[in-house]
Amino acid sequence: MYDIKSVLQLAQSQVGYHEGKTGAHWNNKQKYAGQTPTLAWADGQAWCATFVNWCLYQAGIKVPAGAITASCAQGVAAYKKVKRFTEYPVVGAQVFYGAGGGSHTGIVLKYDDTYVWAVEGNTNTNGSAEGDGVYVKKRERRDPYVYGYGLPYYENDRADTPDPVWRNKPLGR
Repeated sequence: MYDIKSVLQLAQSQVGYHEGKTGAHWNNKQKYAGQTPTLAWADGQAWCATFVNWCLYQAGIKVPAGAITASCAQGVAAYKKVKRFTEYPVVGAQVFYGAGGGSHTGIVLKYDDTYVWAVEGNTNTNGSAEGDGVYVKKRERRDPYVYGYGLPYYENDRADTPDPVWRNKPLGR
């Protein structure tokens, strides 16, 4: 695996997966936490970041120290610390949403001048950060809810992005 294409295929293969239910209510119980090193404790918690890290881990993609987390805010901080964060979409990047990027996250599938499409865990058909499963969401790129993008270490890929700093640059270490 080890490339953007593998991560995107894996993420898309999970679309339609739903967390567990207790009675008639979704309960945040899902398979991703137990299959991602250091995140087993996160089963039953909000799991959007856990889903993203599961996809990257399963594909053998490394991330900055501290980015394997169930916390969107900690993920943002880890990417910013090593200067692998941008306000522009990047195919395969971890997109962060909400104030300071701390509300929700997903993996960028594609973008155009107006929209960004991402595979997101723990969302729903309305696009809420409080969800029930894995969906592909289309959001306006310039919506204030879209905070920014963290760049995993894709050793064999170049950045597909409009960012003048990262455009066509290697995404490895």
